[in-house]
Amino acid sequence: MKINHIVALAATAFACLSSAAHAEVRERVTASVSYAGLDLSKVEDRRTLDARIDRASLAACKSSVFGLRRFADESRCRAEMRRDAQVRVAQIAPVKVASAK
Repeated sequence: MKINHIVALAATAFACLSSAAHAEVRERVTASVSYAGLDLSKVEDRRTLDARIDRASLAACKSSVFGLRRFADESRCRAEMRRDAQVRVAQIAPVKVASAK
């Protein structure tokens, strides 16, 4: 059985359409991040994956609006992508928590 070593990330970015009402449209943004060669039970490898996720979200979350709105849109998109990635990574390799016993 072949294991696919890609974490598929999805987020929704905001884009603004020019109109009298300035209607908002949410655009689906996706990215794939490889975790091949990483042992996700190791802290250092999880940090490496986090850095890959951050780079992917920076590349994928580009807004077409300007100014502070652009910053807010891109920040929200990246945050949604990171949250989605945390869920997906936890499904792949759950973190073991020490018992308090």
